Amino acid sequence: MTDYERIGGEAGLRRVVEAFVDRFYDDFIIGFLFVGRDKAKIARHEAELAAAHLGGPRRYAGRPLGEAHGPLKINRGHFRRRLAILEHVLREQGVPEDVIARWVAHDRRLERIVTTGVDCVP
Repeated sequence: MTDYERIGGEAGLRRVVEAFVDRFYDDFIIGFLFVGRDKAKIARHEAELAAAHLGGPRRYAGRPLGEAHGPLKINRGHFRRRLAILEHVLREQGVPEDVIARWVAHDRRLERIVTTGVDCVP
């Protein structure tokens, strides 16, 4: 059984991703990065990325991650806040711990692609 199937397939993935996207849009630290951005499109891309690494049938169809995130000047603090939100939401949604560990590890490996490499900017 794939991790995708273990979280409930498409319905489970949708539930988790919607909760995650809602949480980071409303977050007091990183929410500003999403002001004026298409929430449905971001949720779709998050679901595509997750489905691909969880063993689901979908593949990511967006722009390359570095190209899409470069103009946002995301620092490592922002990125790590997103990871913390992801982990918290996955636990709230009842995702098995081993799946959480693999999902967070997968996303952690994207840090150098989507961030500026700077810890924080005062």
